Amino acid sequence: MEFREPFLVVGSKGMLGTDLLARLCDCGKKAIGVDIDEIDIRRRESVADAAARYAAGTIINVAAMTDVDGCESRREEAFEVNAQGPANLAELVSEGGGGLIHLSTDYVFNGRARSPYGETDRMDPVGIYGKSKARGEMRVREILPDRHCIVRTQWLFGRHGKNFVEAILEAAKTRDVLRVVDDQRGSPTYAADLAGALVELCDKGVTGTVHVTNSGNATWHEFAAAIIEQAGAGNVRVEPITTEELGRPAPRPAYSVLDTAKFVRLVGKPLRHWRAALVHYLNERTRNTGFFAKTDTGSSKGRP
Repeated sequence: MEFREPFLVVGSKGMLGTDLLARLCDCGKKAIGVDIDEIDIRRRESVADAAARYAAGTIINVAAMTDVDGCESRREEAFEVNAQGPANLAELVSEGGGGLIHLSTDYVFNGRARSPYGETDRMDPVGIYGKSKARGEMRVREILPDRHCIVRTQWLFGRHGKNFVEAILEAAKTRDVLRVVDDQRGSPTYAADLAGALVELCDKGVTGTVHVTNSGNATWHEFAAAIIEQAGAGNVRVEPITTEELGRPAPRPAYSVLDTAKFVRLVGKPLRHWRAALVHYLNERTRNTGFFAKTDTGSSKGRP
C-alpha cells in the first residue's frame, strides 16, 4: 500500500521518535511529531483531536510504556498504553484512508527458542510488558488487517534518551567492576539505523509484520564488554552474572534474537552489525564524557 504524507510520529520526543522524525524530514517528507504533552493515546478523543489537527496521512506509533519492571506493578497502565493506545490509533486510521506503522518488541516471545524468531512464530509473552505489547499487535491486526505494518525490534540504544550504553559508561566512571547479565541474548539495535529502516519500509509500502534489528547478536554481558572496550576504559572489568542473581521483578526472555531475513528480502540489504553501529554511536556522542570509540576496523565477521 501507499503510506501517504503527512506522517504523524507519535512519541516523537523519545529515543527512536527523535531520530525518526529527523530522518523523515531529511528525506524531504512532510512529517509532524507529537508526544505525551499533545496526545494521550489511551484516550480516543485525544487521538482524534491530534490527527484532525495535523491531517495525518500515515501514523507511525513509537510511543509505549517500556519500563519492563514498572509494567509488572502498573498492569492497568501498561495495557492502556501498549494495547488500548495502538487500538485507538488503528480505529482512527480505519475511518480514513491512511495507514498505521506500529513498533513492537521481542518481548512478545517467551525466550525459550533455540534459533531466531520469525514473524509468524507464535507469540507467548512471559511478563506484563510483553503481554500488553502482544495485545496491542493483535488489536492493530484486527482493526486494520490490510493497512498496517508492525515492526518488531529490540535492545535499542541511541542519542536521545536513556539506554544501556550510557548506563554502562556512567557506571564505568565510578566503578572498577561491572556485573552484567550473561544469560539473555538479543541484537543491540541503533535507533538511528532503525529510523532509516522505517523510512525504507514506508517508501516500499510494506504491510504485515517485519523484524528489524542490527545484524549479529550478543548477551548483555558481551554488549557491555564491547562498550567498555570501544570506549577505551580498559581499567574496568565486566563480570558475568545470571538473571536470577540480578533479581529484577519482571521475567525476561532468555533468547529473543529476531530473524530479519524478511526485512533483508524487502530492502535488499541488512542493517550493519551492532558492533559497527556501536562504534558510530560512540564517535557521535558528546565528547566531554571522556569516552571515545576506537577506530572501526570492520572486523565483526564471525562475532555473535
